[in-house]
Amino acid sequence: MIRSKKYQGVYHRKRKDGEITYYFTYQNEFKKTQFQKVGIKSQGIDEAYVNELRLKTISTIKTGELPPKIVRNNRYKTTVDEISKFYFDNHITVSSEKRLRQYNYRLKDFFGHMSIYNVNSKHIEQFRDKMIKEVSSQTTIVYLELLSTLYNFYIKHHQIKLINPVAHIQKPRIDNRRERFLSKQEIDLVFMEISNNFTMTLFLALSLSTGARKSTILNYSIKDIDLSHNMINSYDFKNKSTYKSFLDKRTIELLKIRMAQTNNLDDKIIYNNDVKDINRWISRVFKIIFDNLFNQNLDVNDRKNRVVLHTLRHTVLSHLGMNGSNEFLIKKISNHQSTQMVNRYVKLSEDTGRNEIEKLWN
Repeated sequence: MIRSKKYQGVYHRKRKDGEITYYFTYQNEFKKTQFQKVGIKSQGIDEAYVNELRLKTISTIKTGELPPKIVRNNRYKTTVDEISKFYFDNHITVSSEKRLRQYNYRLKDFFGHMSIYNVNSKHIEQFRDKMIKEVSSQTTIVYLELLSTLYNFYIKHHQIKLINPVAHIQKPRIDNRRERFLSKQEIDLVFMEISNNFTMTLFLALSLSTGARKSTILNYSIKDIDLSHNMINSYDFKNKSTYKSFLDKRTIELLKIRMAQTNNLDDKIIYNNDVKDINRWISRVFKIIFDNLFNQNLDVNDRKNRVVLHTLRHTVLSHLGMNGSNEFLIKKISNHQSTQMVNRYVKLSEDTGRNEIEKLWN
């Protein structure tokens, strides 16, 4: 038996297989010292928990009660699957379905069966290194952040003393800055490709008019349209704020067609009766278009140069910058929280400044 250096009456014994078994001592009602086995380390038992049981046992004996029966604390059996269920049952957002799919796709097989008390930095690092070999660094970070969120949510709502095992893991370094944006000719090309699909055309027009994120555009309802001012009410799910976006003539004409199709002001602007999950459908069909038109021969992890849905937002803000819009106007249109965030969108076209330089020394 090895005596604890921190807690009186707490002991442990190391088995041949490396497992550690915990015990504590107490005096029974006859003043006889008893050794009580508590459990093993792999079940989540530690010295603090053993000391807690010891003090409770001593207290009950002093009051004339029988010592409590030592049972395994069920909280140490809580699995990652269980805290995942608790999170998705009690935290419903527009992205809940997507995040649940992410959990089931990769995190469940690796961590689902494990006790939340047994997951350690070594496990997280193994998962991180495995992911980096299979997907992009950005995707790896998404999964690590989701696992961290599950832990934080459970710890907060159950008020338990547990260190989030993801908290101090070094995440892959990435450069999030996208350099690719579409030219006006490329935008026209996309419109031609989807000209036979009204839903896709309307989504593209709204994206290029408002500069909003996909989640914002899919949330638009008929009641958000304000044709008297050529504007639309936008809700930013990332910043949890409401703001107004401008509408150009092309988008207004498409919206008039959509408004003529329904009398229900709560109907979503972007819809497709034949599609159950409009979010996934939009992402999938535009990916096919963008890959065929712009992404051939590009690595799937080339975030800087691949054209994706977010490129549409980047395109709007980049063209605003090239046309001379200042950072404050771009901040207003994009609904970014700071001007520092919009600096990367202020770009120069190849010819911007050319005439000024040529004339400078003439």
